[in-house]
Amino acid sequence: MKLVFINGSPKNKGSNTENFIKCLLPFMPPCETEVLYINNDCLTEDEYIKISQSDVLIFAFPLYVDSLPSHLLKVLVLLEEKGFENKDIAVYCIINNGFFEGAQNRIACSIIKNWCNAVGLKWGMAVGIGAGEMSPSVMNAPLDKGPFRPLSFAFNSLVQTINHRSTADNIFVSPMFPRFLWRIAANCTFWLPKAKANGLKGKDIFRSASSLK
Repeated sequence: MKLVFINGSPKNKGSNTENFIKCLLPFMPPCETEVLYINNDCLTEDEYIKISQSDVLIFAFPLYVDSLPSHLLKVLVLLEEKGFENKDIAVYCIINNGFFEGAQNRIACSIIKNWCNAVGLKWGMAVGIGAGEMSPSVMNAPLDKGPFRPLSFAFNSLVQTINHRSTADNIFVSPMFPRFLWRIAANCTFWLPKAKANGLKGKDIFRSASSLK
């Protein structure tokens, strides 16, 4: 079985998406596996051949405005135009977002499913992950021991479905961590440092977009 991961994060390396791919890889059975980093809106001929000849495609990407990153959408259009050498490819998804709730990824899952219907590929299932920004701080812990314990069950279900190249219900997971503590941690370790790095103060995060013009 030829399995291709498409890492659709705009970041080349060190993304939350990459963290989750690395988390899933130990669950995968021995097979021919390739991870492609697609962080722009074009494909090399070698990347296209690997994708079009695969048996299983796993799209992994961060949620952008309840959808896919724009460059990944363009790649989907490109693949639709070029077609696939193997018409029996099964497609799966791993989507992460910065919200607490994994269900926030449901619309992006539907977009990929609809694309599969349009290009004639087989839709498998998706795993939608909430609180993706927590991934760097928990990846060193065993997946079945830390706050992402529900992800261990989700990845096991995903792998079983991939093994049979079958279809299953989407699974949306949130960390086993109090939501109010997650908000505090996210502010202190991500949002406030990001604001400071861009010349803003903490209170600026809560100002409306119109007031920043």
